[in-house]
Amino acid sequence: MSNITVIGMGLMGGSLIKALKASNENYNIYVIDTNKENIESALKDGYIDKGSYNYDNIKEYIEWADIIMICTLPSIAIDIIGKYKHLIDDNKILSDFCGVKTDIFNNTKDKKYVSIHTMAGKEKGGYQNSSETLFKNSNAIIVNNDNANENDIKIIEKLAYDIGSGKVIISTAKKHDEMIAFTSQLMHIIACGIVNHDHFLASLGFEGNSLSDHTRVGTIDANMWSELFLYNSEYLYEALDKYIKCLEDFKNALHNKDREKLKNLMNNSNNIKNEWIKRKNNIN
Repeated sequence: MSNITVIGMGLMGGSLIKALKASNENYNIYVIDTNKENIESALKDGYIDKGSYNYDNIKEYIEWADIIMICTLPSIAIDIIGKYKHLIDDNKILSDFCGVKTDIFNNTKDKKYVSIHTMAGKEKGGYQNSSETLFKNSNAIIVNNDNANENDIKIIEKLAYDIGSGKVIISTAKKHDEMIAFTSQLMHIIACGIVNHDHFLASLGFEGNSLSDHTRVGTIDANMWSELFLYNSEYLYEALDKYIKCLEDFKNALHNKDREKLKNLMNNSNNIKNEWIKRKNNIN
């Protein structure tokens, strides 16, 4: 049985507590969230054992917990760690659900830190949109510092599987942020870029599944994602710069009416995607 204090109960924190309760794996859950209605709703539905809508009880909540899981924006997580990490002793695991890791990792060097990032989400955030199945079959990435031992990592790994993740990998903060810039943040930029295109509204009646697939994340929480982008701006800028160069290859081939170049670009894409699928199948 694990005692876990969750700080922040939006889409991710809310889905976490619901998935933990649905797992029937004996998690006792305390929550701190500044939205009183969220706390009252979670208590009424039996998802949490105790809740507070302010930080007055944070000393009690941290001392009680085996795991402190911060599910907020990175800036808020760093602020919370700075203010309250003196309450976290060496027997407790400090964790977070944030979408970028490096800056948080750098603020946890004197604590036992095992972070998790599940590759799952929805177009709309907030506790009201949270779900116990949000993480089902998702990839989960764990980042830890040297203060955490193998058993600490296994505890968070088990938590990942308990909430529904299909695969868990261990990474460094640097590698995590570099790859998330490509696999997640760049995809949101591409979706927003397509939606901002002046043909988008006029496309109704002409669209197929490919447009819907490419713009699924074009509805975006601007406050959250702008912060995530800027916390990871170096890696995201690099990923975007490389993508723009790929687009320019197609643009130049079209401008020059160079069919062979177009075919080469497409065939290269086919070959790389086939190799990607083969590697993915081997991993799974």
